[in-house]
Amino acid sequence: MHMTMRKYRQLKGTPEAAVVWVKKNLMPILKKSKGFKAYYAVAFDDGMIGSINVFDSEDAANDANKLVRKEVGNSGSDMLQHIETKVWKVLYEDHPRRSTDT
Repeated sequence: MHMTMRKYRQLKGTPEAAVVWVKKNLMPILKKSKGFKAYYAVAFDDGMIGSINVFDSEDAANDANKLVRKEVGNSGSDMLQHIETKVWKVLYEDHPRRSTDT
């Protein structure tokens, strides 16, 4: 399993407006991407915004990154400036049990 961190400088609008754009433009692409597992929109301490995404494999993460980069360039370039993208291998994953779990 691998995770991707994408970081952007917001050129206009609010972080909430960026999330609306993500839901409309990026999520349909990511949900169709091979190996996609999870998406988290984040606000970084340095004022940048971005996302953490989880994929089954490094290839799946890299393929999705190409699609996302293209979409940001096509329809999000007036709002978001790409700063960096990193991919890491996940060494361990655990999730707390939900109260409905038995």
